[in-house]
Amino acid sequence: MIPTLLTRRSTPLLRSTGNYIVRPWSCQQQSNRVYSRFRIPRKRSEPIVVTVAPKRSASLFSPPVRIAGPVLFGITASATAFVVAAIVYDRNQVTFWQRLRKRSSWLRNTDELPLKEYVQAKQAWIRERRQEIMERARQRLEQLDMLPRDLVRAYLIVVDKLASLTDAERTLWALIGINLTVFGFWQFPRMLPFMTKWFTHNPASKNSSITLVTSCFSHQEIFHLMLNMMGLYSFGMVIHQHLGREQFLASYLGMGIGANVASHVLSIATRRYRPIMPSLGASGAIYGLLAGTAYLYPNSSVSLIFLPFIPIKMGYALPAMMGFDLAGILLGWRRFDHYAHLAGAGLGVYYMHYGPQHIWQPLVRKVHEIRGNGNKDY
Repeated sequence: MIPTLLTRRSTPLLRSTGNYIVRPWSCQQQSNRVYSRFRIPRKRSEPIVVTVAPKRSASLFSPPVRIAGPVLFGITASATAFVVAAIVYDRNQVTFWQRLRKRSSWLRNTDELPLKEYVQAKQAWIRERRQEIMERARQRLEQLDMLPRDLVRAYLIVVDKLASLTDAERTLWALIGINLTVFGFWQFPRMLPFMTKWFTHNPASKNSSITLVTSCFSHQEIFHLMLNMMGLYSFGMVIHQHLGREQFLASYLGMGIGANVASHVLSIATRRYRPIMPSLGASGAIYGLLAGTAYLYPNSSVSLIFLPFIPIKMGYALPAMMGFDLAGILLGWRRFDHYAHLAGAGLGVYYMHYGPQHIWQPLVRKVHEIRGNGNKDY
């Protein structure tokens, strides 16, 4: 069973109170007393003038928004992620094939290998790599013979654990580490203006293109971070094993960016009925992983965080969660980015049904031909 609850938080906007917006006056640097949000000078003979302006309706005076630029940026960023992933995949496959040929003389005159033997050869190579890492660690420790024996033993245990991690575990822990790092920056008060500008996506902001990417790794609250990382590890393990590292990373980033693009466009389209609000979180991509897992294994069970003791089949859990987000849109709930949730789920189902054979494989073959590494298929 896989525990999950996925949320992409909408950051509340700063709202003025009452019917007027008060603009603070400018004054010379003097000794001031601070009362609430205003500074009142102690020595000033001239009268104080406070300029007030009627509060403007958001529907009549909407901020300028950009649609074409962020959408094109999102498409370009997603396409770039897939192309780079395909290049890395092709390079790794060619490198691995060359190593196999060096180790086995009977492979030097062939470009094909049965899948079973290929998997066995790769597992053997992984074991050899693990042994090499452990041997290098022991050699380094031999040069530091003054270290306590317990410290040496602890170091070897950690190295062995890291060396024994699967590709899926390495990938997922790296993504979790990035999210934890960004979360750490949110905890410094001096960093808040920078983080708000560059790590929350606000469709009304001038820098709303790059934040389509950065907000996918941004969490301001610990509970939000924990829930999304639980979903990332649980569903990411399933999808990673099905797609492989390079394709998983490209699809994960593509689903996150795509969910943000959809949220960006729909938020602008409905701004007369719903205020444009900044959002952050990995939930768009996590919803894609959840939907992809439900598509592959609809009869597997999942435990929701608010119903931990009641297993629910994925085929039922996904429609229920999407229904919740649809209700949030229709009822005007502003706590979560429901647009991103629904878009991420749709992209997850679409890619798992269509992507591996009709997007990834043709792209890898094309990259392989361009790089001039022969005609062998993977």
